[in-house]
Amino acid sequence: MRTPRMTDATLQVGATLAMLVWSLLARTVPAALAGMCIALLFPLSVRVCALALRWLPVAAGVRPPMEAPNSQQQHELVAGCLLAAACSLTLLIYTPPSIVLADGVALHLANLLVQFDRREGWLPNAILMPMLLCGLLAGAALGHAGSAIGGACVGWMLGGAGLFGLSMTRRGNFMSAADLLLLSACGAWVGLGGFWAFLFLSGIGFWAMRGLRRNTHTPMVQAAVCSTAHPVWRYPTALPCAVGMLMVFLLRNSPALPYWAQFMLGG
Repeated sequence: MRTPRMTDATLQVGATLAMLVWSLLARTVPAALAGMCIALLFPLSVRVCALALRWLPVAAGVRPPMEAPNSQQQHELVAGCLLAAACSLTLLIYTPPSIVLADGVALHLANLLVQFDRREGWLPNAILMPMLLCGLLAGAALGHAGSAIGGACVGWMLGGAGLFGLSMTRRGNFMSAADLLLLSACGAWVGLGGFWAFLFLSGIGFWAMRGLRRNTHTPMVQAAVCSTAHPVWRYPTALPCAVGMLMVFLLRNSPALPYWAQFMLGG
């Protein structure tokens, strides 16, 4: 008897249908429409991310054309897109639909950066700049443009100060324009009020990854494989930032938190 196999295509179809059904159970029409948009965005995001991951490094000259990604990389991509969609649907429980749609865009862009950071050790400006601009536009559209601009500026300045201090203490060059732009983009999305909680949560994630690497002897990601004869190794920064941003999104509108905690999260 043939054993049924769960392929990526089957998972995408099943997850999309499940999210559509969940959206129809929403209490309001705007929430249902937002949920349907998120559900339909999931399979589209998988294809867009796959194309970007395959051809953007080639267009930027980071590496030559390669064969299609292996099954492990494809599974990680589908899982990341599904996680971003599931978290966006979770936000619909206690967050206005307009904010959820904006946060969903941020989570999908962050997921794409995490995939680039893991596969290539590279954060492309072609993704970072749209993420920053979308964060500023979302802040203006949702009525808190000043907070978005302030968060982006503080992210840039504190990121630069932190990397400069790390370079001085470690006696090496840790300055990275991509990491500065990443912090600035995340600051635009979480806003000035939520940036401090984002910085704290991202720092916890970064040190947790550092401790995990030490205990399990997991290698760091290799940056710019074909750009130099000597490989350059770096800590992945996109994943801690994505987790910190997600936690701020999930917590700042939670009715279970006291007012002071929501205020600290920018809610």
